Amino acid sequence: MKKQINWIMDTFDWLFDRKDWKMLLRSMPAVVVALFVVCTVTMNLAANKIVWSGLKIEQTYFVSITGGVFLSWAVFLIMDMVTKTFGGKAAIKLTLFGAATSTVAIIFLGVIASIPSNFPFPGASASFDTVFGFTGNGVQPWQILISSTIAYILSGVINAAVNVLIGRLFEKNPDGKAAFVARSYISTMLGQFVDNFIFTGLAFGIFAHYYGVLTITGMALLGALIELFCEIIFSPIAYRKCKKWQKEGIGREYFDYCKKMELAVDPSRFEYK
Repeated sequence: MKKQINWIMDTFDWLFDRKDWKMLLRSMPAVVVALFVVCTVTMNLAANKIVWSGLKIEQTYFVSITGGVFLSWAVFLIMDMVTKTFGGKAAIKLTLFGAATSTVAIIFLGVIASIPSNFPFPGASASFDTVFGFTGNGVQPWQILISSTIAYILSGVINAAVNVLIGRLFEKNPDGKAAFVARSYISTMLGQFVDNFIFTGLAFGIFAHYYGVLTITGMALLGALIELFCEIIFSPIAYRKCKKWQKEGIGREYFDYCKKMELAVDPSRFEYK
């Protein structure tokens, strides 16, 4: 019981540790953080559109693809890079940061869409609403936001946890390419399936009532396979970048802070490496 209480308290302290947040975001390369945020926000906006449906079974489409599939692989690949370099907890925090920025973006666009405008031409406001999905037809951006945020956070935690657990199987060569590939591919496939299943189930199964369980499962599986294929193509670049970060000592200040905080709580429960 004491271990569970300690774990809860540690998690609470870690989650709301403002210095940890600042040092983590400062330690990660700015270009990576910017790319992660842009991909996250764009992915959630693009997920409002179904770009393809096929494989009909008894008048029901078994598989469909949303626009978000074409960017979600990049989000998960960056999370794998962060997990490899900074650890699972850092990847979870990056996931929460991405969810927060996406929420702010959707709220901002929603506020702008609520302001009627006929400038510079009549119907200009309607054009804006159509582009970003605030038209009153289909799944609304706020429904996409709720669906994607829940799916995004849960899948991000699962992706980071599985990535770390698989990494422990490669004790002899944890920094090798085989370890990175196994960690990335397995965690991405599982995390993406969970992300697609929860998102599709909420957005197009509960909010819009478009699809049933069979179609939702097919969409989740096809999306995960497409995203895994994209990650396989770009993972060699990600691996080389992680090795470069390690060689250059990227994140050393953050690592030292993590070690200090863990030891300060209780040296007997120290797990930092």
